[in-house]
Amino acid sequence: MESPVTASAAVLAPPDVFTDEDCPGISPHPAVPSPGRTALRWIGQGVAPGRVVAYTCSCRMTAYELVACGGVYQIRRRTLPRRGVPPVSWTADRWRRGEALEWWRRLLAGHAR
Repeated sequence: MESPVTASAAVLAPPDVFTDEDCPGISPHPAVPSPGRTALRWIGQGVAPGRVVAYTCSCRMTAYELVACGGVYQIRRRTLPRRGVPPVSWTADRWRRGEALEWWRRLLAGHAR
């Protein structure tokens, strides 16, 4: 049985869609943000160091990681250096596993950013 993270990745990032030579094609690419998406609140510090349990491809300007720390999950955003956006930020909200996987699915689908 596939986990929800793997299943979402298979649906949203089929390898034949991405033609960029630099993209390894092994991680999902978040969909284009949809109109009316939920705006996640981002802060500069996470709960604590944790374990990355899912991540998006780093070939894009912004990459995301779902991070677990002692039963609490956050999403970490890493961006290439640019004005007004910190290179690393964390969601202000923290979730239990089920809710975190739902937010991760929304982010991959373009329904949250």
